[in-house]
Amino acid sequence: MNRAPIFTLSIVSHGDAGKTFRLLESIRVHEPDTQTRFQVLVTDNLKNDLPDFDPIPWASLTMLRNERRLGFAENHNRAFEQAQGEYFVILNPDLVFQKPIFADLLKSMLTHNADLIAPQIVDETGAVQDSYRALPTPFELIRRRLPGYSFKPFLPNSNGMIHPDWIAGMFWLVRSETYRQLGGMDEKFFLYLEDVDFCSRARLRGMKIMVDSNIRVRHDAQRTSRRKLYYLYLHSHSALRFFFSPVYRQIRRFSRGLDT
Repeated sequence: MNRAPIFTLSIVSHGDAGKTFRLLESIRVHEPDTQTRFQVLVTDNLKNDLPDFDPIPWASLTMLRNERRLGFAENHNRAFEQAQGEYFVILNPDLVFQKPIFADLLKSMLTHNADLIAPQIVDETGAVQDSYRALPTPFELIRRRLPGYSFKPFLPNSNGMIHPDWIAGMFWLVRSETYRQLGGMDEKFFLYLEDVDFCSRARLRGMKIMVDSNIRVRHDAQRTSRRKLYYLYLHSHSALRFFFSPVYRQIRRFSRGLDT
């Protein structure tokens, strides 16, 4: 009798065939026992942009091809409906594994009783990227676009753990039961701030989110919303939706309570 895989990997491609192949190959090369531990769900958001990837290295590999483009939240929620793993893993296709990390990341999650955990994300030079932050404010989102802004990484505690307010959805390792309890991500967000909303709802329920700074994964960032007006519009629209939501009001009060 075959055992269920430990991890379900959800990867969504928007014309990222080369990057998706590179990501899967980097996991296959570095992670042990991929044929028993990993269920892979690859979503082609452009319907027929991706080839059929080889399923042999994995416990299973399923290609999901959309008839129409869906948002970030909806794509991963649809993938989760087919998830068999105890842990649901959301990965951007532009990540690259350079060593095995899942065993250490899972050990860290269990040791610290986290509900959602992520590694430290770095660029090609090893510089830490802003994949986790404090709760955003309207002023902070504007300030990030002004000249001279630079991300200052949070200082980890003595165990190397970081406790941010939210973690970007480029890499999440989340308990499947946690994802289920929260009803997945809010599909009213098409592309931005659904990760902020999810982490905020998790924290309001007393769930723990954290980053393990001892574990690193490379990410080749694109910053699309800074280059194309359409994505800037989507970012602005999602920001307004979040800042006027009950979740934002509740998490603001919750955060102020922690500071007192």
